[in-house]
Amino acid sequence: MKSLFNLSLLTCIVATICATFVSATVLELFFPVALLVLVVMSKDDINSQLLTLCFAFVFTLSAITLYALKTMIFPLIGSNFLENTYIFSAQLILSLLLLFILKHRMTIAVIITKGKSASVFEKNYAEGPLYFLVLLLVFTDFSALMENFLRNLDRMGVNEETAKMFWEVTFFFDYFAYLKAVPIFLCIFLLYIGLIVRTKRQQIQN
Repeated sequence: MKSLFNLSLLTCIVATICATFVSATVLELFFPVALLVLVVMSKDDINSQLLTLCFAFVFTLSAITLYALKTMIFPLIGSNFLENTYIFSAQLILSLLLLFILKHRMTIAVIITKGKSASVFEKNYAEGPLYFLVLLLVFTDFSALMENFLRNLDRMGVNEETAKMFWEVTFFFDYFAYLKAVPIFLCIFLLYIGLIVRTKRQQIQN
């Protein structure tokens, strides 16, 4: 349906603009651009368009949330502990949202297409691995948040002698960007693979 294509395309464009607006790195900008290209490639595949829309929508929310935190919240806090708590919590909520959207993709598809397209219910071989990769994102965000609390136990009333044993626990903090980038990159790769497989199957059937 053209309406779904337009919605997916618009969301990807907004995601790319948002990523640019929040001064994203080249790697972070690559993700929405890759989704934008994917939407154009899947102009005849509603199933792939919908999956791309799911990721583009959450990526847009992520960029907006990051911008709001950096410009409106962080200047008022002045505490690395609270800043990390806010940002890791936000990332966790967004990853859970993506997981929820993927799980209820078909229900969302019916609402968006008004039940006029049966192709959104067709199997996409990327869905199972995508669900697993998003679970990895949830695990990474949750672990980073818990590590942040562990590293700042003294700020939560724990005796400093006990708390200081965990001050150097920074694995998820140090490698957070990389731990998030790999699953996201693989998600986009799988979206492309899913589109290619579906395109070839349609050509064989025709």
